[in-house]
Amino acid sequence: MNAAIIGSTGLVGQALLKALLASGQYQRIWLVGRRSPEISDSGDTTVTVSQCELNDIGELSPPFHIDHCYSSLGTTLKQAGSQAQFIAVDKTAVLAFVQLCKAKVNLVITALGANPDSRVFYNRIKGETEQALASYCRQHQCKLVLFQPSLLLGARPHSRKLEDLGQTIMPHLRAVMVGKLRQYQPIEADIVAKSMLLHSQLLLNKPISTVSNLDMLALRGS
Repeated sequence: MNAAIIGSTGLVGQALLKALLASGQYQRIWLVGRRSPEISDSGDTTVTVSQCELNDIGELSPPFHIDHCYSSLGTTLKQAGSQAQFIAVDKTAVLAFVQLCKAKVNLVITALGANPDSRVFYNRIKGETEQALASYCRQHQCKLVLFQPSLLLGARPHSRKLEDLGQTIMPHLRAVMVGKLRQYQPIEADIVAKSMLLHSQLLLNKPISTVSNLDMLALRGS
């Protein structure tokens, strides 16, 4: 099988690429992004990298047939610089990549709280992205798995001040984040990556599935 990843230089993307290479599940992996990730050992997997600006994704052509399409692409409003640029990354580029790959299974990270009707801009755009992806996958009869993590833990290649602060504080609050609060517990990037790989291997009964933060937290220690 062959896979494609967008966002492979990000926090989850790095862990995801490492997991996919270690799994031996894919003969070829296509990476798309503005930067090329560091790959220490690709084993028997052939890795092809296409560097491009995100608004040029539609001009690319997959170098081979894609079975599984992975998106770990995401930014913040501060990094994007404007709401329009945030939408261009977290919604437009993600959808364009899925459409480009034409894969039978699409595995996409959005966020806990994603809701197209939310008053919170971030959550609303994440929800609109899920909505657009679901519409595309229904129309083209391909499968979609949406992953909704809470605050991501791990060493980012680029600092995000608020998230860095959250990474320092939130892990110490896990002991009191029980019951209904457990769904908001921060989660390690490598666990999200592990969940994505796991669900790519499952026989998916539903055309569109959502993997909650709680679902992914259950993989801790497994």
